[in-house]
Amino acid sequence: MISFSKNYLTISEAARYLGVSQMTLRRWHNDGTFSASYVTPGGHRYYSLADLNKKTKGILRLAQEWVHAETPFVPESDFYCQTSDVFKTRFERMVHEMDANPLFIKTASLISSAAGEIGSNSYDHNIGNWPDVPGIFFAYDLGKRIIILADRGQGVLKTLQRVRPNLVSDQEALHVAFTEILTSRENEHRGNGLKYTKDALNLADATLNFQSGTATLRIQKGILKFKTEKTPDPIHGCLSVIEF
Repeated sequence: MISFSKNYLTISEAARYLGVSQMTLRRWHNDGTFSASYVTPGGHRYYSLADLNKKTKGILRLAQEWVHAETPFVPESDFYCQTSDVFKTRFERMVHEMDANPLFIKTASLISSAAGEIGSNSYDHNIGNWPDVPGIFFAYDLGKRIIILADRGQGVLKTLQRVRPNLVSDQEALHVAFTEILTSRENEHRGNGLKYTKDALNLADATLNFQSGTATLRIQKGILKFKTEKTPDPIHGCLSVIEF
């Protein structure tokens, strides 16, 4: 028999901890997205703090471990979208939750569209050419106002080199992707899509940390800041963190 201590929360407490509704937690449990740690014979659901932290505070760490790993592996099913159809289903769920939350009434469409653009880019520009693990890592915590997307794709530089073969660094490629209009049909999503992402998040007063390969940029209130030096830990593909 489980000992219900401060390490376990009721469904109402867990919902407040995650920043979601009890209905959402029940749906996640029923569809297997995020199950309760223990269910009593009477049907009462309890969630361990360890599981809740893994779902929320640990999502960035899990994404970072995945894109940094030299030996590829499939991320946890709660956050892994192997195909665009899986991503779209989970993305639409997030959009519904944001639209239903009065705290996001002014910014929900801007933030969700920016996240959707980043996620779609991963599939559009890696389909048939994934270096190892196909698909993306997608996680969010509306209570803590964070959305994380990552892929182990080819990265921005290799994508843009198809039409800008003179690009030689990840830093230069990121600057082009977020600031220039690219007219090539092949890459218009990557170039123009990320430029739209920057503008949308600027309007929503949100922050984006975006890394591809050895380059990292931070967009906050319209200010674009690049690290000119190589990052200490280059990644495979791209990692995006939206905070709002």
